[in-house]
Amino acid sequence: MPEPLDLDALVAQGAAPPPPSPIMSRAERLESDDLSVVLGAFGRSDLDPLVKILVEKDFITKSKPLKDSDAYKTGGGDHHRYIPQIVEEIRWWGSHDLKDANEPRSYRAVVAELCEKAEIEVTETTSVFDMERLMVKKRVDAGEMGSSTLGTVAKAAAGFGLLRAIGVVTGPVGIGLTAAWTLWDMMGPNHKMTGQCVMAIAEARMRLWCAAMADEMEVVG
Repeated sequence: MPEPLDLDALVAQGAAPPPPSPIMSRAERLESDDLSVVLGAFGRSDLDPLVKILVEKDFITKSKPLKDSDAYKTGGGDHHRYIPQIVEEIRWWGSHDLKDANEPRSYRAVVAELCEKAEIEVTETTSVFDMERLMVKKRVDAGEMGSSTLGTVAKAAAGFGLLRAIGVVTGPVGIGLTAAWTLWDMMGPNHKMTGQCVMAIAEARMRLWCAAMADEMEVVG
């Protein structure tokens, strides 16, 4: 049996996003694991927050980010004209420069890693849509927990910083190990960036999916 096509990879290589299947409803397109299909079901205003995150970032980026691509420059603000570049950049932010040098991680892998870091249990059969919904739920729950959650995060961050501080004070060998560790981390996924992107996608996807389902129920009724 042939291997299933990685549509995200094909889009990232410059292929046009696959057209929506005539037998797929908008709700079904929004439930897809294929990010290009999902974003194609978004309206222009729904894509605005995601594009803004990608073009207005204020830290080190790839050599040719979305805002420098020809598709973006000539797109006239029509985000659908550069969906392949949007998909490519999100996958790039979620990949490691060395480990994933030959092929950036799929969007599914990017979301799954964010779930793992957030201690959200998912399986190989969990859809990307469900992963995103679990992340949104986790975020809402965390907000309701207030300062106790923030305190836990702060302690974890402080502990990580302490480990690096220990490396610095252990002498030249420690300094070398700390530098190597920092460099390896810098070459890895940028979870701040992917987290913002995934949450922007998740919130818009859930909102549009609910509206699409309501429309379908009205037609059936």
